[in-house]
Amino acid sequence: MGKSFASKAVYDSSNYYYEKSREIFKHLCDKYDLTDLWRNLIACSNKIGWNLIWQDKNKESLKLLEHNLDLSIKKLGDNDIETAQTLNNLATANWRLANYDLSLKQYEKSLAVLKSILGDENIKVANSYINIGNVQADMGNYEKSLELQLKALDILIKLLGPDHIDLASAYNNIGLTYKDLGDFHKAMEYNNQGLSLRIKYLAENHPAISNSYNNLGNIYFNLRQYDESIQTHRKALEMRLLKLGEENNPVAAIYNNIGNAFFRKGDYDSAMSMYQKSLLIRSKILSPDDLYLAVCYMNVASVYSIKKDFENSLKFHTMALSIRKKKLGEKHSLTAGDYLNIADLYFNKKDFDSSIYYCQKSICSLVLDFEDTSEYSNPQLQRILSPIKLLEALAFKAEIYRKISQEKNPENLYKSFNTYTLAIELIDKIRFDYSAEKSKLMLNDKVVPVYEKALDVCFDLLNNSGSSEFKEKAFQIIEKNKATVLQFALSDSKAKYFSDLPSEKTEKEKDLKAGLAFYETALIKELNKKEAIDSIKISDYKQKLFSLNYEHEKLIKDLERTNPKYYELKYNSNIKSVSEVQSSIEKATGLINFFVGDSLIFIALITNTEFELIRLVKPNNFEQLIKELITSMVKSENSGYLSAANKLTELLITPIYHKIKDKEKIVIIPADILFKVPFEALFSKPQKETKNFTRLNYLVKEFDITYHYSATLYLASLEEKNKIAVKNTANRNFIGYAPVFPKDNQIGFTISNINNSLLTSNDNTLHSFSIDGKMFEELKFSKWEVNSIVDLFLKNKPNEISTAYFYSDASEENFKANAKDYKIVHIASHGFINEDQPDISGVIFAQPTDSAFTDDGILYSSETYNLNFNADLIVLSSCESGLGKLFRSEGMIALTRGFLYSGGSNIIFSLWKIPDKHTSELMVEFYRQMISGKTYSESLRQAKLKLIGNEITARPRSWAGFLLIGVN
Repeated sequence: MGKSFASKAVYDSSNYYYEKSREIFKHLCDKYDLTDLWRNLIACSNKIGWNLIWQDKNKESLKLLEHNLDLSIKKLGDNDIETAQTLNNLATANWRLANYDLSLKQYEKSLAVLKSILGDENIKVANSYINIGNVQADMGNYEKSLELQLKALDILIKLLGPDHIDLASAYNNIGLTYKDLGDFHKAMEYNNQGLSLRIKYLAENHPAISNSYNNLGNIYFNLRQYDESIQTHRKALEMRLLKLGEENNPVAAIYNNIGNAFFRKGDYDSAMSMYQKSLLIRSKILSPDDLYLAVCYMNVASVYSIKKDFENSLKFHTMALSIRKKKLGEKHSLTAGDYLNIADLYFNKKDFDSSIYYCQKSICSLVLDFEDTSEYSNPQLQRILSPIKLLEALAFKAEIYRKISQEKNPENLYKSFNTYTLAIELIDKIRFDYSAEKSKLMLNDKVVPVYEKALDVCFDLLNNSGSSEFKEKAFQIIEKNKATVLQFALSDSKAKYFSDLPSEKTEKEKDLKAGLAFYETALIKELNKKEAIDSIKISDYKQKLFSLNYEHEKLIKDLERTNPKYYELKYNSNIKSVSEVQSSIEKATGLINFFVGDSLIFIALITNTEFELIRLVKPNNFEQLIKELITSMVKSENSGYLSAANKLTELLITPIYHKIKDKEKIVIIPADILFKVPFEALFSKPQKETKNFTRLNYLVKEFDITYHYSATLYLASLEEKNKIAVKNTANRNFIGYAPVFPKDNQIGFTISNINNSLLTSNDNTLHSFSIDGKMFEELKFSKWEVNSIVDLFLKNKPNEISTAYFYSDASEENFKANAKDYKIVHIASHGFINEDQPDISGVIFAQPTDSAFTDDGILYSSETYNLNFNADLIVLSSCESGLGKLFRSEGMIALTRGFLYSGGSNIIFSLWKIPDKHTSELMVEFYRQMISGKTYSESLRQAKLKLIGNEITARPRSWAGFLLIGVN
């Protein structure tokens, strides 16, 4: 009965029956004094103590369990399972009371006993690793914690399988550790897995379920999804109030967490109300030096700080610091956080000496082997308790020096720059340690202000010293902020290719990635359905995704551990220098690398002989200006376009035009919202109002223009281009796809010169169709487009194989089966984007006519990463194929990235919906120029110029949307 009530979280009833059982065993022990009877008696006391912990009656539990431990050692000995269990429960109570050193010793004693009796691979042993990992995390040792938690998870999955309730705690705790490390998307993944198991197997409103919801709310908070955070915390609060009542610490914790979300939303009154509720409860039930009170003091102080009440803010921050120093010591991330909060208070008062003193104290608290409180000293990036917190402290210290240099001593500018440089080095380390790509993307956007301020300081030093050293360093900073996630993915792909990895493992990895892409796309599609969502499917997809992710991560870690060459190539991400760029680009080329910050724009212009660095003040309406440019081009609004294009020309082109006017080609490396700008449609100088758009001096009239994600990736592409004869194993020339989507049924057919057969057809028909209620109309000119292009190749390059698929033959199945064998791949179809969930953006092929087909006729973005191209050029002649979710430093997460990753060297894509007829005219002219011997960029330019020469198609709407990423 006691066990049954405990499983339902009815702890008072459970303890009633355990107490009855204990009384019976006590009577029997007094009468017979048998070991087994004593073991049962001690086991009952352990169960009661454990229930008290779940009721947050930790001190009462301690008193009972300490007596039970003495009895267990006396009657059963040190090396007994129940002695180990008593130690484990005692350690848990001490952990809950923040007695971390004692808790750790007790857990480790319990583990030693369990291993000596049960061996390494046992559930109780795995749970001990979990418990020790929890304490290590609370002591700030997150890396050690994660190592222990993952070790436990391996044992549990091996013994129980992935879908067992005993794994829920492991998943939950691993999620918590990833959260502490700042890898929030990985934290979400593990927490949700634990939550799903608890909902599946535990009673409704079980405290463990409320814990999972509380953790989930904290992850939403860290992901800046504050409304979701509040909603999820309220769900946890409802459960805790039902089970525990108002006046207890778990309920106070929820009030505090809800307050945090209100604070970030800027609702400071609501935040203070929640903080004071939490403080009132904790003041009643906790001792004055309890760590949970320190949390309340810190949060109340934050609201006072926002309201400019310096005196009260300092008072409460000092109270929090006093408790944490006493309980946790100097070397802890929470202690460091208090020091940093006080430093911020003094900074806002312009007391920079006090500010930097406390900032340095914070840095010392975060690095185990660093004790130097001298403001001039910085630590080695080793044995760091919290990398994210240290990054915050270093960036803040650099900013203090920057302010001092502006107001007191210019020499502090060097100290500021050196500290920013260390902070950027730490960013690289943090990014390296994150496993979830989404967490890396989020980190990159979060740290843009650090790069911006570092660049600003670097530029000031350049002006002050005149040393070219600072120009080089500025370029390095700009590059370090560019497309690091894509660069890492490409390095990983290359490392696998050149490392001679075991074929069975590379095939397994390929299968796992394909599975991940399939279930991720399926899950997002199911979640986005407009009709009734299938919750069973969603649960199944999530479970499969988690299992595949876990297996994939284990495989990659094993490959890194057992193949040093793979590891070295994968993590070799050297940024190219200015001199390397200059020696690689041609005399007629200029490379323009942009950085866009919150208040500044930097332009690094590199030619083969010159390097120019320019700092600009970012206009307050910069983003709006670009939106106006794009909207006016798409809608052909003449005055709106000329106004926006002139302003952007003056801002971005005029400062550098004198350096590039003699060049034939420019390479644009955009940043932030500039990824949405077709620079071809800007001008060499501002233009006057006109109705004749053929006469405007577009940049495309003067230059071939290509784009790339970073100068480093551009140079890597150049190197690949130079090896193209060796690299390119494609044995066929052109392949094109035109589903057309006719209004009436049409029979599919294929044109090819394979085996001298120029025409084949099948009986399948195709007509226009809809997806999720959206009708995709006929692209009647796409048939002419692809037919004309393949005809050009067949006539001008008859010895090379060229193929084109039309109507139902232009299927996803034919694309995946055949496109990998061709040097040039052309898709003339509809595209669609989902900016919030870029994985389900895609290109539409002919819809399958038979349900037996495994492909659904849509090539989703997530699928493109698992293709294997040998293509020198991929042309996405479809609407908005270059759009997706925009990240400030990483660029556009769109179809183009997947095609680059899968082997495409050059990609042409579109930024908006372009009229079908104009698209086809541009594409046919592009190939005509290309076949005549021009490069891709020259050919695209000439095609655009032809459209500009016609008044009907001279407006940018008809031609500016198509851009080229690549080097040829």
